[in-house]
Amino acid sequence: MSAWGWGIAAILGIGLAFGPYAWDPFLGQLNLLLMKLGALAFGGGFTLIPLIQEEVVARLGWLTTREFIDGIALGQVTPGPIVITATFVGYKMAGVVGAVLSTLAVFFPSFVVLVGAVPHFDRIKRLQSVQWMIKGVLAGFIALLVFVLWQFGRASLVDWKTWGLATAAFLALRWKVDLLVIVGVVAVVSVLIF
Repeated sequence: MSAWGWGIAAILGIGLAFGPYAWDPFLGQLNLLLMKLGALAFGGGFTLIPLIQEEVVARLGWLTTREFIDGIALGQVTPGPIVITATFVGYKMAGVVGAVLSTLAVFFPSFVVLVGAVPHFDRIKRLQSVQWMIKGVLAGFIALLVFVLWQFGRASLVDWKTWGLATAAFLALRWKVDLLVIVGVVAVVSVLIF
């Protein structure tokens, strides 16, 4: 990217991070938080789940665990289902404006890194220090995902019906059944048995 492009990206980033403070300090806080989390989402959207959960559920108390799980479930019917959880958080906290700004905020750091790294990708990926860093970061995120999975399980698997649905969905995934089929069948069965 040219110097002109970096300048525009910097202006957009500063505007996205601090602009919302002009009309609502809470939106500014939300945007800064999601930009920070978006910058730390190494390895894809799944690494973002424990980060968002830790901040908006455990530390700030903006959402309950159940609400956060619902946001992830709703995200499964959208493109980019995991990262779109940030959109749900923004909507839940500040309506449509919060949803739009949260989506932009969580994707902006990845966009800047992608645009900046693409011309140097082949050189960067060969660096041993970068490979070690990625392995270490991903190992740490696995621990975070296991912890969040445990919390979600405690909130969602409350009786034999939910355990049965979870087991059936797990087996269907192992048998490589299409994800949309699994979600559709689980939704229909849930309506029938609950």
